[in-house]
Amino acid sequence: MKKMSDKIKEVENKLRTLFSLWIDPEKVAKLEIQGNVDERGLLVEITGPKEVLSLIIGKKGSTINAVRKITKSIGGAMGAVISLKVNTPRA
Repeated sequence: MKKMSDKIKEVENKLRTLFSLWIDPEKVAKLEIQGNVDERGLLVEITGPKEVLSLIIGKKGSTINAVRKITKSIGGAMGAVISLKVNTPRA
């Protein structure tokens, strides 16, 4: 069985790969992806430059909602409940 830190790293790598499908990999590298275990499962927080986060969130949040569905599928395959939070900078 994998340790939780290995699962967090695996989720981070999968998210970076996913984001690289529509965002320049150099911009994806600027993202900070952190995983924290809480009582409800794994909370993955994404922080980074506003221009990159806006590409992840998408118009009216449609892209991030799709990413959340994919993340839930990844979690199901790993036997973990994964929540996704995007930390947007204040203007």
